[in-house]
Amino acid sequence: MKKIALSLSIASTLFACTKTPTPCFSIDRGKPTKVNEEIQFDASCSNNASTFSWEFGDGTTGTGVAVKHKYTVDKMYIVRLTATNKRKTADITQELIIIK
Repeated sequence: MKKIALSLSIASTLFACTKTPTPCFSIDRGKPTKVNEEIQFDASCSNNASTFSWEFGDGTTGTGVAVKHKYTVDKMYIVRLTATNKRKTADITQELIIIK
């Protein structure tokens, strides 16, 4: 009986890794956000992903489910989250407006 439970657990894990990730993220501050304010980006709403890579639109990057970032110039940025599992990758973008 233990072998059956172990076998089912492994099969479930392998199946989850073959699904395409569904990335999503939230931003802790309302829009627009001010220059030099720390912003929390959170991708915990994503599904079927094990790693998270961020491009903040200002030439800097980050990794992890939740990251913090500050912008030093007021303008509109495109933030990209790339969610990856063992076999597939997917990404999503959001616009973020930074004001003075």
